[in-house]
Formats: sequence, structure tokens, C-alpha cells
Amino acid sequence: MSVAGHLRIVLEEYDASIRAFVPGYAAMLREAAAVLGDLPAATPDVVDVGIGTGALAAACLAVRPGARLTGIDVDPEILAAARDRLSGAGLDGGPPVRLIEADFLEAPLPACDAIVASLALHHVPTAAAKRAFYGRCAQALRPGGALVSADRFLAGEPSTDAAEREAWLTHLERSCSRAEAEGYLSAWADEDTYFPLREELGWLREARLSPEVRWREPGFAVVAAWREPAAAETATCGAPAP
Repeated sequence: MSVAGHLRIVLEEYDASIRAFVPGYAAMLREAAAVLGDLPAATPDVVDVGIGTGALAAACLAVRPGARLTGIDVDPEILAAARDRLSGAGLDGGPPVRLIEADFLEAPLPACDAIVASLALHHVPTAAAKRAFYGRCAQALRPGGALVSADRFLAGEPSTDAAEREAWLTHLERSCSRAEAEGYLSAWADEDTYFPLREELGWLREARLSPEVRWREPGFAVVAAWREPAAAETATCGAPAP
């Protein structure tokens, strides 16, 4: 299903609708992009998985104008929207931008300094698939690089998860009725899979990445998971066995 079909909107409404759908969306993108300011590479290679209309990619290029960006998305219509948005930032003579039509769970991940995702990794359907994907990301990242995910993460405690779901419904009710809000969450649940934040952090550590929560809104977060710099990796590999 296309992104527009999944969200039950027409594609032209996506950028306006996503702000109505996701609490703190603008702040979430800003904080995710800000992570790139901490990358050691002078001209980083950035891979945006599930690039969508390119909103996060554009924010990343604003933080690191010299970055070389690759965007991956399975939806050709959404890729066309990303192409339009990014046409002045690479496709027309600026820093190189490459767009690939593919499922990011199947497409090869090129060696890079950052892998970023906005509201994309909740489409990974199982814990096993998510852990495998994190392992692939760790292998693709250069030393000092980071995987950045801006998405919905559960608290993992039933009463807190219920309260955060209620907060999400309240946010949706700013632009629709309670029945419509419930309908949105029910429809999205057919394709979206959310895991507790602490489990996600544990899977990132299993992949030998060092995660940190950079931003948190009830039910949503920006997580940055770092590959150790080369010197630290060498020291770890050369340490004597206990």
C-alpha cells in the first residue's frame, strides 16, 4: 500500500496532514536532523530509509549542507514528491542526492556516516526483522556514524501506554472527531508495529551501537545510536580477555 493510502489521505495533503497526525512532528524532525551536527565526517554520506516526501532529508541537508544524501522508498509517488522537494539541494547541481525505489528492508545499505528514518521503522513487522535491520545498519555505518530514528515508541507499561494513546487521540481531535481519530489509529494498526522503547534500545546495543534518547514526547521519541569511533573500536578489539 502507498503511504497516502496507508494514511487515508491524498498525497498532496501529506505534509499538512502529518502535522495533524503526529504530536510534536516539527520538533521531532528538528531534533533528528540536529544529530547530524555531531557527526565527525566533514561531508557525511547520509541514507534516509523510507524517505517519504523528503521532509527529514531536507532538514538534514539544512544542518549539513555538504552531505551526500541517498533516499530509499518503495512508493514511487512519494519518491516523486521527495524529488520535487529536494530538487534544489542536489538534483539540480547542489550536493549529490540519489533516490532509490526499493524496500529498505531488502535494498543494500551503502557505507555511510548516518542512517536516518522518520516514521518509517514502525513498518518493520517483527522484533526479529527489526533486530536484523539494526545489525545491517551497524555494518553499513562508518566509525563515529549514527542511526537516527524518529518514531513512535511504547513505554512498555500498560497504563502508561494507554495514557499515551489517549494523548494521541486528543491531539488528533484537534482536526477531527473522536470517532474519526479512533478510525485512524485502528486503520494504521493494520500495518504499523510499535515496540517498547527499552526493548528497542536493547536491540541497538545488541547490534553494537550506543543508543541515546535525544527527544521524547509522550509516545514518540528521537533515538540516536552511535557506532564507536575507530580508535575506540580498536581499543575494544585489542583489550585482553577477562
